[in-house]
Amino acid sequence: MLIPLSFLFTQLTERIFDMEYFISRIRYYFNFSFAFTIWLLGGLYLLTDLSITRMTELFFFTFLSLMALFYIKERVDYRKRKILFSTKGDYIHRLYTTVDSIGRVVKIEDLLEKFVQEVVLQLEMESVYVLTYDFQTHQVTLTNKSKEYNQHQIDEVLLEQLGLGDIKKTDHFYIAFIHQDTSYKRILVVDHNKSIYLKDEELLWLELLLLYLNNFIENTKMVEDLLDQLKHMKEADNRQLPWLNKLLWLRFEEEKYQLAQELHDTILQEQLHIAREMDVLMHMKDSENFSTKLGKLHEHMITSLNDLRGYCENLKPPLLDTLGLNAALEKLIQKVQKRANFELLYTIDRLYLEDERLNLMIYRLFQELLNNALKHSYANAVTIHLQSTEEGFEVLYSDDGVGCNLDDIILTESMGIQGMQERVQAFNGKFALNSKVGEGMMIRIRVSETQYPYPYTYSTLNRPTYMIRG
Repeated sequence: MLIPLSFLFTQLTERIFDMEYFISRIRYYFNFSFAFTIWLLGGLYLLTDLSITRMTELFFFTFLSLMALFYIKERVDYRKRKILFSTKGDYIHRLYTTVDSIGRVVKIEDLLEKFVQEVVLQLEMESVYVLTYDFQTHQVTLTNKSKEYNQHQIDEVLLEQLGLGDIKKTDHFYIAFIHQDTSYKRILVVDHNKSIYLKDEELLWLELLLLYLNNFIENTKMVEDLLDQLKHMKEADNRQLPWLNKLLWLRFEEEKYQLAQELHDTILQEQLHIAREMDVLMHMKDSENFSTKLGKLHEHMITSLNDLRGYCENLKPPLLDTLGLNAALEKLIQKVQKRANFELLYTIDRLYLEDERLNLMIYRLFQELLNNALKHSYANAVTIHLQSTEEGFEVLYSDDGVGCNLDDIILTESMGIQGMQERVQAFNGKFALNSKVGEGMMIRIRVSETQYPYPYTYSTLNRPTYMIRG
């Protein structure tokens, strides 16, 4: 009988209120009230001739009054926090964190909802919502259906006059401009209930955030229009979008050409050699050496199958989904070390990335860099490092090989370099290549999950630097 009751009590304390918090707060009030009551009654006992019964009654009255006073003061202080406390200087940090949070959303509805949540959190105000004003019907609709507002208190003339960056204060609301197109205007409404007033730094924070939000909505609309075109790819004459077909066709052809070239130079040649050896064995009259040659041919087939398995793993690394990025990179490096004629030095930091697609990108970057080192570098030593940064990660590669001319890379549009550049650009990263004939090669790749570009330069000695900014 007690188990269900105890389970219910546990769930209630965790979901409805914080029991430990309330107990600690009552203890805090108790200590102050009890200490002050003892001090007050001690003074009255020395200065007056009150009886013990009177002192006891006065003790309880004073103690309970102080407990109630502390509770009321706490509630009043919370309501008047905009007047009592100042957080000047902290709003720049809030602006960066808020813009970073809002910038990750890809739909306009989700963007507005996230914006309202951030305003409620940062300004500590409950009644915040977004209105949509229709220019043709002159009707105002609420974006969030779960909230209510008094439409009669909204001045339609004021809504029409609001411009970019405007924040107006009325008797009941703060009204701010968010975004406008040919048909609609979106307005932010903050109900201050005549009790909470926004300070100058809060209004500045809100104004800057609204400017960012307006740009976000414009960019999001462009993305949504493009996605809508991709979703409805057929036009009126039942033909697909020509630019998209051309782009996809070229990318598929490039990937197929690379795969076909690799299979032709390796697996196919091995299979042709095995077929010729089998043909020799079939017409072989000497039976003494038959088993020996058949055993060598079997080993050759096993090696060819292992190579084919390696190509399949390169196309879809199995360890990446099961054991994670570090295990997949370790196995890749072990395979390279078996084939390499150079000394390979590496370090791999453990990354904690929110976007799981970055793990596959990092694996492909390592794959391409190490393959280039095996095929083209002719180096004695190769170093590659994966380092964690505050905002993302950084890949540093260098070798002491033959190097190359950067102008030749640009003119020939090397598939390996171009593929790495496109992967880095897709995540708004930085790619820098530094090389000269006979002096090796250095590559630096840096990607930030915040997706806000930051400048940096990369050069070694007096070498020319080839940089592509994402």
